[in-house]
Formats: sequence, structure tokens, C-alpha cells
Amino acid sequence: MRQRAYRKITMQRLRPVILFLLAWVMPNVPGFAHAAGHMEHLSAAAPSGYSGDLLIFPEVSTYFRFDQEPTHKLADSEIIPALNVFYTSDYKQLRFLGEWLLSTKTHNVERLQLGLHLGESSLWLGRFHNPIGYWNMQFHHAAILQTTIIRPGIMAFETAGGIIPNHLTGFLFEGVHEFEKAGLYYTVGAGAGPDLNKGLQAFNIFEPGGSHRPGVSFRLGYQPISYGADEIGISGAYTELPGDRVSYNQVKQVVASTYANWHINDFRFLSEAVYVHNWLDRFQGGQASNGFANVYGQLEWDYRTAWTLYGRIEGTFGGHNDAYLALFPLYVKDRFLGGVRYKLNHNMALKLEASQDHLREDRFGQVMFQWSALFP
Repeated sequence: MRQRAYRKITMQRLRPVILFLLAWVMPNVPGFAHAAGHMEHLSAAAPSGYSGDLLIFPEVSTYFRFDQEPTHKLADSEIIPALNVFYTSDYKQLRFLGEWLLSTKTHNVERLQLGLHLGESSLWLGRFHNPIGYWNMQFHHAAILQTTIIRPGIMAFETAGGIIPNHLTGFLFEGVHEFEKAGLYYTVGAGAGPDLNKGLQAFNIFEPGGSHRPGVSFRLGYQPISYGADEIGISGAYTELPGDRVSYNQVKQVVASTYANWHINDFRFLSEAVYVHNWLDRFQGGQASNGFANVYGQLEWDYRTAWTLYGRIEGTFGGHNDAYLALFPLYVKDRFLGGVRYKLNHNMALKLEASQDHLREDRFGQVMFQWSALFP
């Protein structure tokens, strides 16, 4: 059958550039990092000299599942240790960011970025978190940075059965424009998205494979206090997903979202509303077109210095017979979740969490326990 011709991105083209830049950057910069989220990318001005840090995030998560019906897709119990290594560095106008994740479920270079300060903004080249919504940019793969143990289903990573691209490999442009005390955060990404093969497979810089077609995305957020925690905003993305090993030639996906993260005294409210529309091109001809929406709301209460109580509700609307969601049997359509987080000290936390999850063909409850830390 006739298909569009796309140039494939090969390791032979990328390896000399990556190795040269790493060999030049790494010996000259010790590292620079903020604890979490997109703020690690940003600063008001380019530093005048060296700055940096290396952060190690270990964690151990335990899962107990019950009442899996009518099918049995997941193990009744699991213990998953993981180690996240996060390194960033600045030298004058040059920037570097790397994140490596190792667990019993996956191992991958999650982010590898080389950047350049451009006044109030930065331009990055490499693999980065796709700027869709709030959660995907604010929380990376280190568990201690987020209050809950598990991410919202709509924001699940590709390796965990996620349905929207969490990573792109290409160019990322971002910055904060400050006016008075407020800030306008903006980011635009463009690059190679994932392919569709038993789920989404993000582009792997060191082990490229499959077909990867273009994706573009943006995010615009307003912060009443620049670089502060409170933020409201919008985001959008368009991605072409080649489906050479599934029932479709390709999927064209549009994602639009709005989000809010707000604090009032000891309470925090975090919510996102996401709309996803897919055009699926069949190999035998013809096209299927489906859309659905997902909304989640999370409420947290810091009722004591070290204790946080939290709950989250997630729901998917219009996805009952969605052809695209049928390709993702582990997507959590609906979830009711509650838990408690205890900070042992400034760099270590314990979490106890329970949820009722609804997949496409399954429904079950689970209880989770997690220890997470940050060193040094």
C-alpha cells in the first residue's frame, strides 16, 4: 500500500554530535539544579560562572491489588525499587540537563538536553518532557517531588501505558516574562514524537528504532508571583504517531488542556481538563475519528508540619467505544484515590495510598506504600 515517505532519524547521524557535545560540556561544568519541575530550566539571567548539582532520587514502591474483575491484567502484588539520577549544569550561557531512570520495570535516559541562555528564555536541544499540561512539566520521574504515589492516568508516562506523548526529541524554547510581581511562563516544543507499537514508544536517543514523525506543542501559564507555586494556564499539542505494527497506518493526535495549581492557606488544589482527538488511518483505507475528555482534581491539606492528607478524582468522558483507547488496555479511565504523606525530614518521605481504578476491561482496588528520598 502506498504510504508517505519520511526520513528516518538514525543513530549514525546523531552519535557524533551527541558525543562531541557531551565530551566538551561535561568536564567543564559541575552542575545546576532546582528541586523540581520546569523551574529547573529557568533563571532570571544567565549565570556569570559555574553552578550546578547532582541529585539522586531513590524510591521503593509496594502495590497490593484486589478484586480484579472481570479480567486479571496486573499482578496481585509488586515491589518496585527505582533510582533516578538528575544532573544539570550552567556555565555562562551554556546549559546541560540529564535525567536517567533505572527500575525493575524500565531503564531509560528520560531527558538529555543541551541549552543556551537567551535573556529571559532558554533554547534546548535534545530529549525533553513534552509541555502538555501542568503535571508533565512540573513533576519528573522522582517520586519525592510529587505528593501522590501514582500520576493521573491521562499523564501516565509512555512506559506505564500512557496515551499521550510525554517526551519529544528536538527543540524546546521556554522562558518567563516578568511584569511587576507576576510572570508569564511560555514554552514551545518541536521534534520527533513516539511511534505506536504495543503502546507509545518514545524516541530513544541511544537506541533509536521504529518510525518517528513530527510533534509540536506549547504551554502558556500565568503566575501571580513569578517563579511561585500558583499557576493557571493552557497547553496544546499536535503529534503524528506512525502505527506500522498496529491496525492503523498512522494516528494524527490533537491535545488541548487547561490547568490550575493554587494554594489557599494550608490547602492546595491541582486540576487539569484535557481533550484528546485522534484521526486513525486504516491500512485498508478509510479513517476513524474519535475524541474524548479527561478531568482530574486533586486536593491536599497540610494539616501538620510534616503531614499531608490528599485525595484525587479522575474521570474520562466520551471514550467508551474510542478506537484509539482500545489500543491501551492499561489506561486508567476513572479513579478515586486518597492517601497520606509524611515527611521524615527535608529529603525523605513515606506515603500510604489507596485507590479504586477502572480500566477499559477491568476494575480493581489497590493499596500502595512508598518510601522516597533525595540525596544529597
